[in-house]
This record gives sequence, C-alpha cells and structure tokens, in this order.
Amino acid sequence: MSTARSGPAAVGSRWLPFAAAKWFRTVHFLEDQNTMTDKLARGIWPALVTPFTDDGSALAPARVEPLVKHLIDAGSNGFFVCGGTGEGSAMSVPERKAMTEATIAAVAGAVPLIFQVGATSTANAVELAQHAAAAGADAVASVAPIDQPNDLQAAVAHYATIGAATDLPFYVYWLAHTAAKNVTAEQFLEAMEVVPNFSGLKFTDSNFYFFQRLVQLGGDCLNLISGPDEICLGGMVAGSDAAIGSTYNIMPKLFVEMRQHFETSDIQPAMALQARANEVISTLFHFDLLAAVKEMLTMRGLPVGPARPPHIPFDDAGRAALCQALDDLGFAVE
Repeated sequence: MSTARSGPAAVGSRWLPFAAAKWFRTVHFLEDQNTMTDKLARGIWPALVTPFTDDGSALAPARVEPLVKHLIDAGSNGFFVCGGTGEGSAMSVPERKAMTEATIAAVAGAVPLIFQVGATSTANAVELAQHAAAAGADAVASVAPIDQPNDLQAAVAHYATIGAATDLPFYVYWLAHTAAKNVTAEQFLEAMEVVPNFSGLKFTDSNFYFFQRLVQLGGDCLNLISGPDEICLGGMVAGSDAAIGSTYNIMPKLFVEMRQHFETSDIQPAMALQARANEVISTLFHFDLLAAVKEMLTMRGLPVGPARPPHIPFDDAGRAALCQALDDLGFAVE
C-alpha cells in the first residue's frame, strides 16, 4: 500500500465526520499492518490474579498453572496479566517478569495473553514490555501515568514510548480515575495517532457513551474490551469485542454463558446472569473485593495467597463472615 494519503479530506487537527474518519482509520491503523478481522481479544478474559506464597511475601510460580488450567477449562478465552487484579503495582519488576514467564509457560499457547506493563516509571514500563515481547507475549497494555492522572498529553507520551519499545500490539488500559477528563473519543483517537501499534483498549469506566463512540469511530480497526464486571452485558450491547474482569476468576462459567446467550440474541437469560453476578459482586463490595476473590479461590482448592497491602487480608473473623455471606447467597466458586 502506498504511504501517500488521499481521501475525502485532508487530516487536520480534528477528526473528520464518521464517513471520512472511517477512510482515515483504515489507512492510518492498517497501513503496513494486519487487519483487525481476527481481533486478539474476544469473549471472556479473567483479569488473572497473581498467586503468592501463603504469607504474600513472594511470587508462587507453581500456582499459576493449576489456576489458568481451571479457568481455561471453564471456557475463558484469554488472560489479562499484572493489571489491577493481578497486583502489578504491588510487585517488583523482577516479580512481574517472573509472573510473565510463569503465565506464558502455564498457558502454553492455549489462549492469548495481554500483559499490563504500565508503571510509575516509563523506563520500567519499557523494560517490562521488552521482556514480555521476548518471552512470547501476544500484546502489552499500559495504564496512564499514575503520578500524572487525567492528563492526555502525558498519557499519550507514556504510551508512545512503551509502544515504540516493541512490535507487539499495544493496548491502552483506560481507568476512569486516571483517564483524561473532558476529552472526546475523537480527540483521544487523534492523540493516539502517534502510537502506530495502538490496537485497542481495556475500558474500565461506566461512560458507555464514550465507549460506544470509540466503537463507532474505531471499532473496525481497534480491539475494544469492556472492563467493569457489574456492567459486562452493557459492554456487550455497546459493542465490546471482549470483557476483562476480576470476578471472572471465581465465576468464569457464568460470564461465558452470559456471552453465549448474548451472541445468540437470547437477551433475557443474559440479563438474569448479569443480575446473579451482581448479587455476588454487591456482596463482595462489603469486603476488600480483591482480597475476597483470592480468598475464595483458595477455598475452591486453588491456593493463590493473600492480596498484598494496601489490600486488607482476611483474618478468621473476616473469613467466617465471607463464608456466611456466600452461603446466604447460595453461591459456590465455580
């Protein structure tokens, strides 16, 4: 394909109306790249918890394989690793590298993997991205710079540096509390033009107007993934290709079944499953949610250790309260 760009209008400082934007994104995102007809992330992806030793002091690589095998057997289509649920920010760079290697070895190519490499230090993020690429990752993702939240210019500079570090697809991990404020979907996509391997987003936000605009403007070329578990079905309706969530670790079959119902336009059962999931999620909100998810996996016979501080570990009283709350719901970890 020629690099000369001709089309309905010249690309300026603003995104063009939808028809012209469609031409633009086809040229810009797909030039010299594969098309997005086979998007990496589809279906239900657990945001994989990171297994630690029982006291939480060290990574427990041997515990990764039983966990991912269980989740793959339950129908999971991929994993998002070392994100918020994976406690990437609570791990050292060597620990994150070890988790990357352990996950790639455990999955052994059965499903695709996206590794969240974002860090307060852009240099650390670059190091993690390059390591993930060398280890065999399918893609990398990054949160916005934590010490410069809500700043689009700073975020895009961060993303561009990480994206340029490898040839892997690069995903933005959009978090509501760190994302740029008062930015339109058009402005965001225009800003991301400087990241040639920008391939999609994990969108952890309830602003489905923004998400749906991303689908309209970039859905042909971008892999768009919804984040909040409690509105997973809403993400599907808005046009998500996949969903990534924390509680998929403990009820993967429910979310897989929800997706299957949605894909066959069987909406009422899908709504009922979302309502059931939200009963569980609402109960877990009375505890430290991540700590509860890890505790429940251990109860299920998949020991993953506690969540690290600042998460609050369960003591005996908290564990008893969690068990009682789950019994009251009639819920058992899948």
